[in-house]
Amino acid sequence: MFGSFHWHEPAKRYFVSLYWDGKRNKIWRYNGEPIWHEKTANKLLSKIRAEIDDGCFLLQSYLPDSPISLGQYSAQWLKALSVSPATLKFYTKAIQHAVEYFGKAQDIRKFSFSKLQIFYNELPLTIKGKYHVLNTLKTMLKFAYHDEIIKRMPPFPALTQGPQQEIRYLTFEQQQEVIGNMPESDRGVFEFAMEYGLRIGEVIGLQKDCITETEITIRRAMSEGELRQSTKTGKIRVYGITERAKEILDNRPLCASPFVFNCNGKPYSWKMLTLRWRSACKKSGLSINLYNGIRHSLGCQLINQEGVDMEMVRDILGHTSSNMTRRYAQRSKPTMTNVLQFRGQIRETLEKQKSIPK
Repeated sequence: MFGSFHWHEPAKRYFVSLYWDGKRNKIWRYNGEPIWHEKTANKLLSKIRAEIDDGCFLLQSYLPDSPISLGQYSAQWLKALSVSPATLKFYTKAIQHAVEYFGKAQDIRKFSFSKLQIFYNELPLTIKGKYHVLNTLKTMLKFAYHDEIIKRMPPFPALTQGPQQEIRYLTFEQQQEVIGNMPESDRGVFEFAMEYGLRIGEVIGLQKDCITETEITIRRAMSEGELRQSTKTGKIRVYGITERAKEILDNRPLCASPFVFNCNGKPYSWKMLTLRWRSACKKSGLSINLYNGIRHSLGCQLINQEGVDMEMVRDILGHTSSNMTRRYAQRSKPTMTNVLQFRGQIRETLEKQKSIPK
């Protein structure tokens, strides 16, 4: 049998001795408490032996500051991630909800469906907020599974973001009106982002080495004031230079800055662009955020007004999933009702026209 327990006279308590992975280990605590009684020591030893027999024993869970506790492991996970500062901030905030609810000492192997369902029910957030918190926790546990820290993934409640909100967007003409309300020196960065539907961080982080006579390469992005050498999805996108894009680039003021678009030699910040955008929108009597007014607007324009194929729009915007692109296909209730109402009437009209003698 594995292990044994012993009384330690100087410490006046018991410990479990276990030879594991070529090393003798002493376990002094059970459920975070010193082992004062022989009965507790025997109970701990039996538990360890059962886990060894079941193939799910992890020594880390019995050691001080075990990386298998929610508090310790979540800190380790966040440190190991290779994501943008904005995404890291998002994950940190989401996982903090779990830490506050379950406690730092929660063993990440002990999550169950019922525990997660109750956690979901009691989270004081919107449906979308609950989705993000549970999905972040699920992402962390997947990491722990691949890290071989846990032996299985716990079943999660069915997660939903709630009813899909209709995406607000601007027509091409409305975009041009907003641009016309901006100082001429600031128009280029907005117009270029609109031309390709770029994320704000991508157009801010665009550098001159990514522009040739015929192509633009999107490989970097600015996030939380830090230039990252990758995009949000990690994928590089290459576009041809359109006539509008060429005109925008040719009209840029000469500057030694490596950034294609800059303000007095320094790259724009998200805050700076947002303030300029809000001011210009207000003059046009519009109220729409910067992301919707640029990236979402291109997607909606191409699908709903230009009739561009959805997969083409997906490629243009660099979406990793077609579901993301589908959001731009506006299907309002009146539109769907009309489709059903007039189903077959076009065919009937054509049949009648054929039956009329010439």
